[in-house]
Amino acid sequence: KYYIPIVVFASLCCTTIPWFFGVEIGREWTQRGLVLMVIACPCALIISTPVTYVAGLAATAQKGVIIKGGAYLEALGLVESICFDKTGTLTQGKFALLHLDVVEDKYPREQIMQFLTLMEERATHPLAQALIDGAKKENVRVPTSMSVSDHTFLPGEGVSGKINGLEILVGNERLFRRQNLLSDRVLQRLTGNWDPSLLNGATTVGFMSIEGAGIVCAYCVADAVREESKAVVQELLKMGINVTMLTGDKKESATAIGSLVGLSKDEILSELLPDEKLTFINSLKNNGHGRLDQFSPLLENKIEGSILTSPTGTKKRRLVLMCGDGVNDAPALAAADVGVAMGAGAAIAMETADVTLMDSHLSKLLYSLNMGKRVIRKIKENVIFSLTVKFVVMVFALCGYADLWIAIVSDVGSMILVTLNGMQLLPPTHTQKETEIETSSSSKATNIKDIEQGGSYSSLGDNVVSTSCSSRNNNNCCG
Repeated sequence: KYYIPIVVFASLCCTTIPWFFGVEIGREWTQRGLVLMVIACPCALIISTPVTYVAGLAATAQKGVIIKGGAYLEALGLVESICFDKTGTLTQGKFALLHLDVVEDKYPREQIMQFLTLMEERATHPLAQALIDGAKKENVRVPTSMSVSDHTFLPGEGVSGKINGLEILVGNERLFRRQNLLSDRVLQRLTGNWDPSLLNGATTVGFMSIEGAGIVCAYCVADAVREESKAVVQELLKMGINVTMLTGDKKESATAIGSLVGLSKDEILSELLPDEKLTFINSLKNNGHGRLDQFSPLLENKIEGSILTSPTGTKKRRLVLMCGDGVNDAPALAAADVGVAMGAGAAIAMETADVTLMDSHLSKLLYSLNMGKRVIRKIKENVIFSLTVKFVVMVFALCGYADLWIAIVSDVGSMILVTLNGMQLLPPTHTQKETEIETSSSSKATNIKDIEQGGSYSSLGDNVVSTSCSSRNNNNCCG
């Protein structure tokens, strides 16, 4: 906006005005004006940012991190607050059905499992798959005479629908308390005889109700924390980044998982609906202090360009990152300065997010944050170097000590140097032999892992079957 007009005007003055003072002076200053025009060419200055962006994006892509533009990569290096979803983000999102009790024999167990399968087969939450897998382990088959209609997702609560005309609800404690189907006394009656290990806070308890019969079953599912979660959270805290866990689960479950990854009670917010997550993110963006009791409209200054050239208000406020994987996280992902989605999560989360971790490994988030910092550092180095070279040669040119060829060499040379400096972000290339060895090792490791997972699921299946049989022997279920 200002640089080019000033340079053109200065060069024009150098090549015109001196001619009024004589031919020799005119020729001398015309030469200086041409040198000034060449050296002032902003090629190196302009290319310094995009070449760094491209190198950074290519490096993260090779690591399995897809970023929707250099501006978001740059913003990653300036993040000061990170909010994590719990299920499927800090945890593996691979639930297993540990226990299911049929209530008062209102419906046979097999029919209840059929209803659960029909209601959950359209859901994308990992908990839904656990219920479907539990039904398969008990060899439950859904008859063709059963069909579901008016299927509706209830954000942060569960699902509702109709099966053969009967209204069905499946979800968490919040949903059934809202429907006045659950109280503390009823909850104690439903889960009072369960093993204490099933109610240790790390598990999730849910219910299903059928129109005219009330709550017909209570179930318990469990998830496991990702192996890398604690190390990643601790490293983020060491970097001076504020970390908060946002979840719709009960306080006991959220606190249990949060403590396992090294978060304090003040850094854990539970029983949140999607709009409450959105409010918290916007509050962080507004004043740096997340609050749920303060409505914060969606900010318009979403990161779109380089932070270094963005408005002052965007530079000064704290950048917020949201990392999640589910439908309930989509509004918060869209509102955050940088939204990060897990590759194994819901399609809408990946579509909304600005960054996707394709293999859902949280260590890649650390890599992306560090890459963002390196990108900012390289951009600053390139800009400072380009301006310094131009200023030095420009001074020499105005003093008459720089010829046209020096201006050309310095301009092209500085452009090549900033390009090479930006390309240092690219990881070292592997030889074909090294790539084949890595591929072979990765294949073997995957096969071993599949075998181990198969064994663990078999054991889990036996546990579910034995638990079910035990429940039948105690006259807690039938079917």
